[in-house]
Amino acid sequence: MVHSCTDLEQYVQFLKLMEEAKADSRAESLTWAIQEAVRRNILRDYLERRGGETLSILMAEYDYATDIAVQKEEAYEDGLFAGREEGISIGLATGREEGISIGLEQGLERGAYQNKLETARSMLLDGFSPEMICKYTSLPIETVQQLIG
Repeated sequence: MVHSCTDLEQYVQFLKLMEEAKADSRAESLTWAIQEAVRRNILRDYLERRGGETLSILMAEYDYATDIAVQKEEAYEDGLFAGREEGISIGLATGREEGISIGLEQGLERGAYQNKLETARSMLLDGFSPEMICKYTSLPIETVQQLIG
């Protein structure tokens, strides 16, 4: 693919010149690489027009520590956001499940209590004593007496 595109092939050659200059530890290696590329007719038109701009871009100081710090901060913020979103999602699902479970439990308890009260009323109508009703329904005697009164 590189060989089918002249500009791309020349760009690869230019990058090799830059690496060669850096490997030789030449002073002004970027300037040398640009001049050598022009001399060898590699990206000549572009580098003659924009060589200074290219040199400025290539010479822009790259601060590894700052770059890593920025990447860490961005990763932290991304992780924090993702964690919040996941936490909210899990919290809602858990809360919903717990709410349903508690509601179901309370509903069953109320239903069972109502059933005991209905049974106690029926037993009272059939002439059972309050003590006997307490024995079979597990209701407190005070509750059975309230049904009588």
